[in-house]
Amino acid sequence: MSGKGVFNGVRVIELAQYVYVPGAAVMMADQGADVIKIETIEGDPYRTLSVGGSRNLGNINISMEQNNRNKKSVALDLKSEEGREALLKLVESADVFLTSLRPKAITALRLDVEDLRARNPKIIYARGNGVGFKGPEHNRPGYDASAFWARGGACFAITPPGGPLASPRPAYGDHTGSLSLAYGIAGALFKRAMTGEPTVVENSLLATAAWVLSGDLTMVQLPGYETHPKSRPMSPLMNGYRTRDEKVVQLMVLQPEPRWAAICGILGIDELVEDPRFATQPDRIENAGELIAIMQDSFSKADYADWKPLLEGIDIPWELVSSIHDLHQDPQVHANNMLQTMEVGDKTIDIVAGPVAFDGEPILGTPHSAPELGDHTEAALRDVGYSDAEIAGLRERSAAR
Repeated sequence: MSGKGVFNGVRVIELAQYVYVPGAAVMMADQGADVIKIETIEGDPYRTLSVGGSRNLGNINISMEQNNRNKKSVALDLKSEEGREALLKLVESADVFLTSLRPKAITALRLDVEDLRARNPKIIYARGNGVGFKGPEHNRPGYDASAFWARGGACFAITPPGGPLASPRPAYGDHTGSLSLAYGIAGALFKRAMTGEPTVVENSLLATAAWVLSGDLTMVQLPGYETHPKSRPMSPLMNGYRTRDEKVVQLMVLQPEPRWAAICGILGIDELVEDPRFATQPDRIENAGELIAIMQDSFSKADYADWKPLLEGIDIPWELVSSIHDLHQDPQVHANNMLQTMEVGDKTIDIVAGPVAFDGEPILGTPHSAPELGDHTEAALRDVGYSDAEIAGLRERSAAR
């Protein structure tokens, strides 16, 4: 990678698997952090995980690439004293220790905050789990579909009452949580730079879900609040309309009065501008059924391609309800480098950048493919003082790979 990102000079030791916690580290790696991914001798299980279908494009695990690009891989047997000591040597050189292991596993490995601070008093200790680090269930195993989607209320919020359960999207809660964890680490680095004091950063998939649904969780205090009301006041100008070619246009006109006449104009319903049923926003909501039917009739008479320039011409908030394929081809996504290409072996794949850009770039320089298991074991251990003979010995005794 070329240039200097906002995390240039920061070393992160990542002892984490799957997506949620590695997703936080990859955003830091994209902006210049030296992220060393600690794997077991067998490797992160995500390398070979198959749930409902392959993640491979040819011989490339594209999900592994998405969440582990720009990192280094060091494979150690942490249950051995030699492997644990090698990790602690790396910790001595690091700014951040980041883990997804459950508290009981961390304690069994003797890698708690106190263990690491004994070797590096300034280390920032960051951890993510399913349902939080306090309470009787803090050791409960948790994944996206269980802790975020199911327990966190996301499935309930999206599933219509009485309908079949909505299916979780791949890594939906994981990547949402990784944003929070990365924010926490950035905040801890700032505090340490200002005060010299290290911090323990914690995030969970359950806390992430609570934040995502904070609108509901605050409103539920209101007497009679319904999470899935059978009917609610509808605004025709905050509604979706189907076009002749079965596309859906979502209007989101929060302040319609200045634009009401223009909207009527492009829809060919100018006679409604002065219609007392629709004269004000309260009138339009009171008579929403009638107005929605009229507007839907207008939209159904032309294709999306016909409506697009007309809607853009009156400068109102609206968007096409996009499919995932639409989003992949969206020119605005590509103009802002939200999707980028990366060379992996003899192939080129698309990767998704983190949602924050620094000086206009969400990924610094040219992204590098995810490492193979143990690609950087030798170089990383040599960097913290191991000789070639000592590294060879670790490998012979299966403490490192």
